[in-house]
Amino acid sequence: MGRTQWIALVAVLVSAGSFWLWRLLVDDETRPSAAGPHEPDYYLVDMVRHSMNKQGELQNVLIADRVYHYPDDDSTELARPRMEIYNDTSSPWQVVAERGTVKANTDLVLLHGRVEIWRLDDAGEREFEILTSELRVFPKVQYAETDKAATIKGPGSVTKTRGFRANFSHNRLELLQRVRSRIESK
Repeated sequence: MGRTQWIALVAVLVSAGSFWLWRLLVDDETRPSAAGPHEPDYYLVDMVRHSMNKQGELQNVLIADRVYHYPDDDSTELARPRMEIYNDTSSPWQVVAERGTVKANTDLVLLHGRVEIWRLDDAGEREFEILTSELRVFPKVQYAETDKAATIKGPGSVTKTRGFRANFSHNRLELLQRVRSRIESK
């Protein structure tokens, strides 16, 4: 074998080896991987997110001590989430929970654990507060709802209900089932 033939043989072997390696890498990338564990791919500490409406006015603020994103289902977990929901009144609605979840491609924030909702009056005191264990919040449309038990404490009254719908933009609360109120005299 001459020198030219050796060079041609080496070139063919290198080409074949490169093709084999390329096919091996492409097959690994296109092969579906087994479902991995539900582990976060990133996290944030002390997150604050401001959302504006189309006119550029502040619509809501979402604050969380920690935020964990999970790539397997594209969900986001919130540790101690707090929301401020603004409308035309001077004081925003406050929503606080122990934990929360945002599912992939949704405008829905699911709040779990002890959930509190309130708004302050002009003196800086709570006008009333709502306590429940689970709440679905749609921040873009300033709406929240639950089908769980809730307690509403207002000036001189306590109301218990099974489920409610809150329209924060219109400052309205619709009580759904088993509504019982107690008026307290001063």
